[in-house]
Amino acid sequence: MAPDTSTTTAPALTARAEYDTDWHVYIDDPAQGPLGYCTGTGPDEPFDPDAANRALKQGGWHVTSPWTETSPTDDAPYTATVEKAGPLPEVSED
Repeated sequence: MAPDTSTTTAPALTARAEYDTDWHVYIDDPAQGPLGYCTGTGPDEPFDPDAANRALKQGGWHVTSPWTETSPTDDAPYTATVEKAGPLPEVSED
């Protein structure tokens, strides 16, 4: 019998951008629980998808769809699909 060479990919999850005193992005990760990342976009500034993407990337996530505007009255007026990024390559210290 041949060995299984298929790869298992992490499920795609929904990231939600929410505004309180500044913009945050939230993910309900089934493995780690609820996660939140500050985008660095402050009070009274519009949502910045690039800032959200950077915050998620720093947290180990890869955005796989464009940010989509939902109803402006929703708690999360923007959503996108994300996947857990693979491990970073090791850097040798030669």
